[in-house]
Amino acid sequence: MALSDSQVQKMKQKRETILEQATLMFAEHGYNDTTIAKVAKASGVSFGSVFTYFENKDQLFFAAVVEPLQAYAPRLLDFDPNARQPTQELWNMVAEHIKIFSSFGTYLRLVVQVIGYHNRFAEAFAELDAFHNTFRAKIGELVKNGQERGELQIQDAKYAATAYTSFLIGLRVNLIDSPDSQMWEQFVPFAMQLFGAKTD
Repeated sequence: MALSDSQVQKMKQKRETILEQATLMFAEHGYNDTTIAKVAKASGVSFGSVFTYFENKDQLFFAAVVEPLQAYAPRLLDFDPNARQPTQELWNMVAEHIKIFSSFGTYLRLVVQVIGYHNRFAEAFAELDAFHNTFRAKIGELVKNGQERGELQIQDAKYAATAYTSFLIGLRVNLIDSPDSQMWEQFVPFAMQLFGAKTD
């Protein structure tokens, strides 16, 4: 018998709750100290219920890393590398990226774990690395556009893009301010310097 819309919605919500709690626990306590039993308790579901949605802890961890990335990727890549006004496009891009990353506190702690133990979490790291390469490449195209139009200083666009992504991660990992804080927008000019934005 097919599930009703209500049942499907309840299952979807339960899965989201489990994944949300797992993400918090993996980020705060690490992979080893996070168990399915602890996730189930925090989620308010039975131990067996977790396995309805995730085959094992490895799959749950992978989902906690990859699914948020897939959800945010369209927003992170939503800029035009061929913009006619590349410096303005960069400014708008940076402002939006900082806004997005300001809400990534818990998730980025999880990402840092994967990067730090990339051999152990090879599958999740491969997903992160593939996105990072796509992200940097598109940013690099916009930087080159700005250089060709004489709006940005000439430098290696790939290194500039890498420095920028490291800047974004570093901001959120090192600062505890709320995403609502107006402090975040103050970092936009500093990010622009990484791209060789001219100040005169």
